Amino acid sequence: MTGNQQKEMIEKVRAAVKDRATWFALLYKSFKEVLPEEEVQKAARKAIYEFGRLKAKKDPTDFSPALWVRRHVEKGSYLVFDSDVEVNEEGAVQQMKFCALVEAWKEMGCTDEEIDLFCDIAMEGDRGRADAHGVRMELEERIGRGDPYCKLKIFNQ
Repeated sequence: MTGNQQKEMIEKVRAAVKDRATWFALLYKSFKEVLPEEEVQKAARKAIYEFGRLKAKKDPTDFSPALWVRRHVEKGSYLVFDSDVEVNEEGAVQQMKFCALVEAWKEMGCTDEEIDLFCDIAMEGDRGRADAHGVRMELEERIGRGDPYCKLKIFNQ
C-alpha cells in the first residue's frame, strides 16, 4: 500500500467512526428528552459493554493483553488512532493520540461534559471485552476528558 493509499484508508475509517459517534450522540440526546438521563446513561453503558463482550467472542481463545495490542497493530487501527503500543512483562499499553469519536462530538458542538461522558460510555466496549477475557484494563488518560491522549493499560488478572 502506498503512502497515499494508506492515508486515504485512514481517512475513510476515521469518517466511518465519526459517523457512528454522531449517531450515538444523537440517539443519546433524543432518548434523554423522553427518559431520565440516568436511565439513558445506564442503558447506553450496558449496550456498549455488551458490544465489547460480543467482540470478545470473535477473539482467539489464547487472547492476552499482548495479543490485544498486537491485533490493534495488525488490523491497522493503530494508524486510525495514531497509536503507540508497548508490550512488557506486566501486560500491554496502548497510547492513542487521535480519536475520531471526540472529533465528531466537537464538530457537533457537544459540551466538554458531554464529550467526557460519551467517551467514557464508548470505553464500556473495551471494559466488556477485557472482562470477557478475564483481563484487567485501566484507562489512565482519555482524550475525551481533555487529556492529550488515551492511555489504555491491559494486564492479566
